[in-house]
Amino acid sequence: MARSNRKGLPHYESREQIERLVHRYFEQCRGEELRDEYGSVVYQKNGEPMMVGVHPPTVAGLAAILGFSSRQDFLDYNGKYAESIAKARLTLEGYVEQRLYDKDGLQGAKFTLINNFQGWADKLKEDFDSQIYEKLDGILEGINNAAKQ
Repeated sequence: MARSNRKGLPHYESREQIERLVHRYFEQCRGEELRDEYGSVVYQKNGEPMMVGVHPPTVAGLAAILGFSSRQDFLDYNGKYAESIAKARLTLEGYVEQRLYDKDGLQGAKFTLINNFQGWADKLKEDFDSQIYEKLDGILEGINNAAKQ
């Protein structure tokens, strides 16, 4: 785990330290193969190994393992080795983006992308907002015209 400085932001000794922490986090998320009493891997009907302890990677989970005291500090980080932190965020963003194609993960993925990653927005909301602004512009123009008369 990284040490924290006075501001609650992590202090890293090297880029490799960050990469090890990120790799360990994503490995933990993958879980591990279930083994029987003889130590042999247990397989599902489709031939895939049965996994236990699997959980989705999250912004908060990655931030915590990297030593941040808040999700927002992680998202805003631009200190030493910022490019390594950005790469970790991009890896997480890629995972979440893949969930957009998964019926069960679609809504959570949309929420996470819109709220935790730049450049993602719900187009319906943007369209709705622009319609409101256009109507307000029309109303204000009408008020200005009435005031001039």
